[in-house]
Order: sequence, then C-alpha cells, then structure tokens
Amino acid sequence: MNFSSLCSSDICEHINIYNVYIPSFTLVSLRNGCISFTDEKKRTISCDAPGIIALERDQFVDILLQEVEGHLAFDVLEIPHSILTQVYELIVEKLRAEADANKTTYRIVFSKDFNIEKDVFDSLKKLLTAEEKTMFPEHGYAEYVSVYYLLLLISGFISDNSFSGIITRSVSQSLKYKVYNLIYAEPSRQWRLDDVSAAIFMSTSTLKRKLATEGTTFSELYITARMKLACKLLRTGKHNVTSVAVLCGYDSVSYFISCFKKQFNITPSAFMKSMNH
Repeated sequence: MNFSSLCSSDICEHINIYNVYIPSFTLVSLRNGCISFTDEKKRTISCDAPGIIALERDQFVDILLQEVEGHLAFDVLEIPHSILTQVYELIVEKLRAEADANKTTYRIVFSKDFNIEKDVFDSLKKLLTAEEKTMFPEHGYAEYVSVYYLLLLISGFISDNSFSGIITRSVSQSLKYKVYNLIYAEPSRQWRLDDVSAAIFMSTSTLKRKLATEGTTFSELYITARMKLACKLLRTGKHNVTSVAVLCGYDSVSYFISCFKKQFNITPSAFMKSMNH
C-alpha cells in the first residue's frame, strides 16, 4: 500500500499526531483502518488493516490515523524489557542468519495479520496488566507464558531485514532509557536533576554530560515522560483532562493543555475524542 492510496474516497476521517515518543519496544495490533508512521528520517510506513506493527524503542514518530469505511480500531502494547530480552536470546541466532547488511533498514515494520494474532495479542496484554497478574501467582509461569505469546506475535517479522536491528537495539539499555523510566514511574513527583542523579548514583554534572552525548537533556526527558503518560491515560477514556493533568504532575490544567498541544499539535480533548470515537 502506497501513501497516495490513503487519499481514497472510502477514508472519511483522519487525524495527525506529531512528536510521539516510543520509549519501549511496542506492538500495535491494527484491526480496522489505516495507520501511517513517519520516522525521524522522514520515511513513511503505511499500514493497512489487518496486521501488526513493531516499533523500535527510543524514537519520535508522527502518526496519521485514518478511518476506512467509517472504522478505525487498534490496540497498543509496550513490551517490558525483561520479556523482550528473553525472546531476543531465543531468536538471536535466527536473526543473524536472516540479516542482510546491504539492505536499507527501518525502525518500524509491519506484518499482515495471521489467524490467531488478535487472540494472542489480547491474551498477552491481559497477562501484562496489573489486574491480570493475580491470575498467575507463580511469577515464573506468567513470564514463561508472556515469552511464548510474544514469540508468536513477532514470528511474522523474523524474515524482515529491519527487524533484527529493531529488536537488538531495543534490548540495549541507555542512560536516557533509565532516566525516562525513573520519571515515568512517578510522573506526579516534582523531579529535579538532583533527584535523578541521586537515584542512579551519578553526579549531576556527569548525568548532564552523558545525556548530552545521547542527544537529550533532563528537561526533555521530563516533559516526554509526562506527555507519554498523558496519552496513555487519555486513550483509556477513563479520565477527564483535569484528572490526567493532576496524575501527570501538573498543578495548572491550562498549562498542561498548552504543553500537550505544543508537543503533539492537538489538544488533549481532541486527542481523547479521536481515540474513543
């Protein structure tokens, strides 16, 4: 499917969301409609339902969501690093055999649907949510099942030349990744650079220098983590804009709305409406 075909007459609605940060290896199950991703190199990957999309962690993307015949349905799952690492160790030799160093690679890949993809995706998501973890009091068993489900879901990507790099880079942990996750775990806390440096046992000067070598700053990670959580909460439809602002650590709702619009070029209320129409 090429980009121009997204303008066909049977697509009745679309929405653009800019500067979306992908903090973790992420899978998107696309059930109805079209989603296009534009990466940091301005390359566009267009995905036509049904299918599954894999996104490498630590990148910003622009997203175009489009209805087809009045329908758009998708679900998003961020894969925990521990589960992804176990899967990577199981398939690393196969990935090396499939890799072709001479081919252009991407940080986003799409695979068409297979018969049980939706069931497996939904089962993995339930297993990884806090509510469902009580189903398996034996932590080891739950983790084993999660690894098995993830292996099934990514099976369609193994022969894709880009996927080897995507999963390899996603299992490596950068300082930026550690700082982001620290803030994301407690978004309502009024974090300072001193707090973060103390939490990771590093001086503030060293932390600033190392983050700079990774192309970011503490302030950028702080706003990105808060905005990412805001998107997640708004997409559930269980919170209004005011409660999301508070949960993300903002004392002023108007300032939260301003930050959100600046980050994504869309207001929180419009974003929530588009996700829950």
